Amino acid sequence: MSDDVTTVGADPTSNGADHRPRTLEIVVVAAIVIVGVVLRSATRSHLWLDEALSVNIARLPMGSIAAWLRHDGAPPLYYWMLHGWTSIVGDGDTAVRALSSVVSIAALPVAWACGRRVGTVRTAWLTLVVLAANPFAIRYATEARMYSLEVLLVFAGILVVRRSIERPSVGRLLPVAGIGAALVWTHYWCISLVGATAVVLLAVAWRSRDAARTAAIRTLVALGLGSATFVAWLPAFLYQSQHTGTPWAVPQFPSIPIGSTFLDFAGGWHAEGWILFYVVVVLMVVGVFTTTTNETGFVLSLDARNAVWPEAAVGALALVFGSTLAYVGGSGFQTRYSVIALPCFVIVVARGIDVIASTRWRAVVVGIVVLTGFAGGVRSFATERTQTAVVASTIAARAHAGDVVVYCPDQLGPATHRVLQRTPVGASLHEVSFPVVLPASSNVELVDWVDYVARLDSVSTKRAAVATLSLAGPHAAIWIVTSPGYITHDARCTPYIDAIAQLGRRQATSVVTPDADIYEHAGLYLLRP
Repeated sequence: MSDDVTTVGADPTSNGADHRPRTLEIVVVAAIVIVGVVLRSATRSHLWLDEALSVNIARLPMGSIAAWLRHDGAPPLYYWMLHGWTSIVGDGDTAVRALSSVVSIAALPVAWACGRRVGTVRTAWLTLVVLAANPFAIRYATEARMYSLEVLLVFAGILVVRRSIERPSVGRLLPVAGIGAALVWTHYWCISLVGATAVVLLAVAWRSRDAARTAAIRTLVALGLGSATFVAWLPAFLYQSQHTGTPWAVPQFPSIPIGSTFLDFAGGWHAEGWILFYVVVVLMVVGVFTTTTNETGFVLSLDARNAVWPEAAVGALALVFGSTLAYVGGSGFQTRYSVIALPCFVIVVARGIDVIASTRWRAVVVGIVVLTGFAGGVRSFATERTQTAVVASTIAARAHAGDVVVYCPDQLGPATHRVLQRTPVGASLHEVSFPVVLPASSNVELVDWVDYVARLDSVSTKRAAVATLSLAGPHAAIWIVTSPGYITHDARCTPYIDAIAQLGRRQATSVVTPDADIYEHAGLYLLRP
């Protein structure tokens, strides 16, 4: 690498250095972006557990959010933002998801700017198109969680880091520190991303001399100073790591999360997802390893002149670091955690398309990426993510004032309660979560993850059944919202229901059957007086 401070700037190997989009191309890109924006703006699904929990935590007094998160397992930045957002626009389903939609849409022009920094004008437009049509980005743009915020922050981070390396002035270093701080206060997997970025900056400094080395070191220091603000949250993080974790899942060897990540980035276990997966795997290889192209094909080699190697390295290392730490620490994994690598993935795929020399074949590949991506986006729009709304509606239609509603597992409580409380009968029901000891001790809007499994192990199923019957009395019906497949409750809920039936001489009738095709499936039992 030379002394030039712009060695990780524009791509010297791109074959579209002077390309400017024609009118037809601008119209096509605009149409793609408009469709992407529309798909990011709505979904037919009700809120599921994580979303309902996010909203319920954000509705707490501002000063109480950080304290409650010690019982959850996340840093507070997104919840503070959602608290302010809902205080302005309300807490309806569309309103609470609108924050993620707005943030996801805001990431589109930032992605364009990142593509322009990495390569050419065409690289920028392709980066915009790939992100606009990406089914994973669309999916989490319609969810009241922090993942769209992470995408925006990572794209902004790529932009400010590259600007800082070009010219490490104070005005360019401060945004690096700010983005570093925002990332580690948003999600714990962002710590792996910051670590990966630090490794790549060290590599740039080691391979560079003079001004380039100084720029990389200053950028690294700024990133470190911003990330160091996490020290203020460190006591809460240490408490969470010892007492909360992910009791709902088992650790997975890193190779599984990494493979699952790329499949879900492409749309997941659906026909269109597999098609796009095979295409983007090829595009990633081409994007990372192609140094020159001509009309007959690619020349593949590992060369530092490839302008996307920093993004490719950061994305890959972040996934390796995050999945390895999760496995070693005994934590579960969900592909949504890997969203930290999505911007790097998008940029690499965009470059893979950009280096295709043939205009016709480049258009074909873009067409495949866009059509399969939007197919996944439409699926996300149309798919119901939780069955709890059906359960709540059934209870609302058939229950009477004074009836008891029990959530076993308690993880079904927040989403079901959210729908149930908005029905005429909702306020007159007694809602509790297993284990039931006293009604006042059960807050169905939140899930306390502290020492979760240990607390469940200490529960007597018979005592919980007796407490439930006592709460219902001789005349009230008992409605039990339950579901198979929860590793924390599979051996507890069925014996609990059986104990209520035996001790209370009641017959358990299945009213709603869990539908395994729905992500958060739930069933409902009725035990009449």
